[in-house]
Formats: sequence, structure tokens, C-alpha cells
Amino acid sequence: MNAQESKKLEKTLLEKFKTHLSENDTVVAGISGGPDSIFLLYLLKKLPIKIVVAHVNHSLRKESDEEEEFVKKQGQPAVFCSTKRNIAELARKSKKGLEETGRKIRYDFFKKLAKKHDAKYILTAHHADDNLETIISNFVRGASIRGLSGMKEKFDDFTPPLLRPLLSVSKNQIVSFLKFNKITFKTDKTNRDTKFKRNFIRHEVIPVLEKMNPSLTETVTKNATELSEIDKYLTESAQKWLKKNTIAKNKLDAKSFRQQNKSVQKTILMELHEEITGHTLNIGNIHLKEVTDMIEKNIGNKRKKLGQLIIEVEKNTIRLKN
Repeated sequence: MNAQESKKLEKTLLEKFKTHLSENDTVVAGISGGPDSIFLLYLLKKLPIKIVVAHVNHSLRKESDEEEEFVKKQGQPAVFCSTKRNIAELARKSKKGLEETGRKIRYDFFKKLAKKHDAKYILTAHHADDNLETIISNFVRGASIRGLSGMKEKFDDFTPPLLRPLLSVSKNQIVSFLKFNKITFKTDKTNRDTKFKRNFIRHEVIPVLEKMNPSLTETVTKNATELSEIDKYLTESAQKWLKKNTIAKNKLDAKSFRQQNKSVQKTILMELHEEITGHTLNIGNIHLKEVTDMIEKNIGNKRKKLGQLIIEVEKNTIRLKN
């Protein structure tokens, strides 16, 4: 990266930030000390806003305490808040993976800080390569069109909203920018450990796909944008249908439901699950198809599980139970 490219990237991103942030706004920024989050912090410090630097010490490596001190120093003069948790022990007790456990701990901490400091947004440093990994992972597990559309830059299901302003930037651009501007960052050695799903996709799967398409990240990002537009249309259609065809709380008109396009039917179910449970995690296309097929057959006293919900259909009524 040369001086002109560095200035252009910085200017483009700062302009994007300004579409979301106003002077004196408060944000909570998740900063790990790696190149992505240090790049995010560098840009945020260029803006006339109040920054709360949020750092989670996962206690997974001997360097964890050193990285916490590094982030504290880099964040000055911003407010620095950290929490130290034994992620490995918590994962063992909950019988969940390290990645899932770490993610929950981080976002619970970010939300708590955002409420305390009355933040407008929670910011993370997810970039284009992260989005590519997410889309590939979702594709392999059979995700719905919503999952295949990848991460959203602004995720309103959080309170306050989650903002990912670096989704258009590649990892190479970030590292090149930092090296050109002589900005120091930490490298997490566990990012090379392919026993973690994301690392396996990053180091084993993506390089093979890039041999077929060197512009893989850009191609998938464009496709994801188009899928996101389709998902937005389906969501709007589903919401309009729900307003007209909800008989009572958690009861729907099955006859009208059967008249909808299959994609709209699946989106209706996704919207309902999110409304009732607050999320649509781990709901794949196969699960949605099983439920829509059951409703289509119009066989009474049948039920299917969808995520955290039980879907029942009897004659012309669909019932949802949490």
C-alpha cells in the first residue's frame, strides 16, 4: 500500500462512519488488539465522538494479560473497560464450543457497557474476509437465504444496534494500511489452529476456492449483497402478510399461508421465530421445509419443532408454542 491508497481508504471509511455517527455520540468498540480492531480504533479516534474501548481477556493464552495492557494503552484517552473470563472452563461447563462461548461472553459484555454508557452503537471490526467465512460456513450447514446473505453492516436486532463499518474492507487492506502507517498490533497464534471451524475455512477451504476464483471475496460479497436485497423484499412481504393473517397471538390462517410463495412462507416462519424468541440461530433451510411441507399437507394434529418453537397445524389454523 502506498500513501495515496492509504489516504483514500481512510477517507472513504471515515465518510462512511459519519453517515452513522454525529459529534459527541458514544460508541462501545470491541477491541481485541489484533490488526482488525486496532484499525477500527485508529479510525474511531479520528472522529469527534466518545469511545468506550471494550476488551475481553479470554484467558486462553499466556499472552492474554499482555494483550489486555496493550489495548488499554492503545485506547488512551478513551474510556477502557475490560473483563477477564476463563472461556475454556465456561465452555466445558456449558458443553458448548470455545467460539460460541467466547462470542456470547463478548456480546453480553458489550451490551452491558452500551447500556451503562448510553451508547448509540456497539462496533466490531468484522471485515470482508470474516463475512466470506461466515457465508461459506452458513452455506455448508444449509442455511436459509438470510444466512447466505452474510453479515449486515447495521444489525438492528441488538440494543443498541450493532455496527460493522469494515465489512467492505479486506484483511490484506487492513494489514497493509497498518504496516504502511507503522501502527503496531498483536497477532493471535490460535488463529492458525484449524481445529476451530473458522480457522479451517480460512486456511484450508478458502485458499482452494481462490485458486478457482482469485477474486473470491469480492465475488461472494457482491452475491451476498444481492441476496440481502432479496431477503429484504421477502421480509417486507412476510411482515405485510402477518399483519393481515394473524388470527390471535401465535395463531395464523393456514389457508392463506398455503397460498404464499414457498420463499415467503419460510420467511414468515423466520420472522415469527425471531419475534417470539429474539433470534433465528441454527434454523436451516431443511427445518423450514419440513414445517412448510407439514402445513401444505393439511393433516391435523401434526407438529414439528422449529428452533425453540413447536409448530402445530389443525385444519386451517397454525399454532406456535414456545
